[in-house]
Amino acid sequence: MFQFTKREKLCNRTEIQNLFTKGQSFLVYPFSVRYTIKDNTISPKVKVLLLSPKRYQKLAVSRNRVKRLIRETYRLSKDSIIKFAKQEACDINISISLVSKDIPTYYLVDESMKKILNRIIINTKDDIEKNCQNN
Repeated sequence: MFQFTKREKLCNRTEIQNLFTKGQSFLVYPFSVRYTIKDNTISPKVKVLLLSPKRYQKLAVSRNRVKRLIRETYRLSKDSIIKFAKQEACDINISISLVSKDIPTYYLVDESMKKILNRIIINTKDDIEKNCQNN
């Protein structure tokens, strides 16, 4: 339950391209978030892509540290979004990218991750309700 397995990582090239071309985005400082939702799936799942661009973090040590922080906070707070995906029977692909030159603290990353996941859930609920009203 508190693991971050290979099945939860977004690795498929077409899914990543779809995420960056058709996905919705928002900013929760120090992270930029993109996500896509696919409704009515048989086995709902949540996949995550973690990014720490060289543009903001020049040293590989810094990029790896940030990715470890993001991975750890996601691993500990992913329950809510996984339950939501199962409840609504939808696939959710998420990209979380650092947009700060400073290395954030664990507490900042943790609070930001909770805000990110809650915002995705709220936006998805709104989208699903709009689709139900239109049909």
